[in-house]
Amino acid sequence: MAPKANDVRRYTAGYEVFEEWQLARFHHRSGLAHKIRSIPLGIRYLTLPHYFGAVPPIRQKLRAFGGPRTLPDFACIGALKSGTTDLASYLMQHPSILAPLTKEIGHSNTEAWKIYYPTVKEMDLVRRKTGYALSGHFDPLIHNLDLIDNYHAARPDAKIVLMLRDPVKRAYSHYKWDMFLGGKYGWFSPYMQSFEQYVDLALEMFPSPTPPTSLPTVPMLATGIYVNSTKRWLDKFGRENVLVVKAEDFFDDIGKTVRGIHEFLGVPPVEPDPHGVLNKNPLEFPPADDASRARLYEFYKPWNEKLYDVLGRDLGWDR
Repeated sequence: MAPKANDVRRYTAGYEVFEEWQLARFHHRSGLAHKIRSIPLGIRYLTLPHYFGAVPPIRQKLRAFGGPRTLPDFACIGALKSGTTDLASYLMQHPSILAPLTKEIGHSNTEAWKIYYPTVKEMDLVRRKTGYALSGHFDPLIHNLDLIDNYHAARPDAKIVLMLRDPVKRAYSHYKWDMFLGGKYGWFSPYMQSFEQYVDLALEMFPSPTPPTSLPTVPMLATGIYVNSTKRWLDKFGRENVLVVKAEDFFDDIGKTVRGIHEFLGVPPVEPDPHGVLNKNPLEFPPADDASRARLYEFYKPWNEKLYDVLGRDLGWDR
């Protein structure tokens, strides 16, 4: 009998709290009003079994008494708004994969990661129970060179899952996320009023920085240029240890993709339990206009072709 997936609610509750908190922030001009409305969410946040981002300091301090801790055996990496949150939640359901305390640690200091990861004792217990024990790293930091170098130095034998999404579709999600994080009263720039204006400025200024946004360290255009970072992951860890997952294939058939990753990681394939899309923008936006999409496809085409050459595989984004 195939092992059963872990309870999906354990890995989704943190995203629901984050969405409620961000919506409260979005709709309130007053910082004080937002803080008052966030008190009940803050209390819930203290007791979550798994986090999306920042972990309450008290939870970190309590883990200091758990004994020696491990570092992740694999990394599931992508760019912002590429679907890595959903993929991570499905992978964490596997009974032999122990989830970190938070999905996104947010830095590349591998020694400081340990407080978020299982203890040696916890790993041994799961290994005795299921025959396997792995843990994973899930930050969407495909372009972070320190992360690549530091993780390779700490775990040169690690397996890498690279999640790559059509850069034009990713760019539109990036724009919507930028608007959401900015808040209802946060942005009055004329360049943020429509996707068309957002794209116009990005293309005009590239490769120079654009005006400040909610995502100042994650430029919209450059984030969708995957070739150089992908090549670095491949060169560092070896092609045999890197699995490239096309985000569109994942969302077309989640079960098949997740089971394939299980096989790549060396654990028995398990059918994941479905759930709704996580970390989804709750705001409604007009669809991306055709002219902006066409301009972006033209911009990304040479970069995509270089990526296909590196991978030896056409991902079909230009058709």
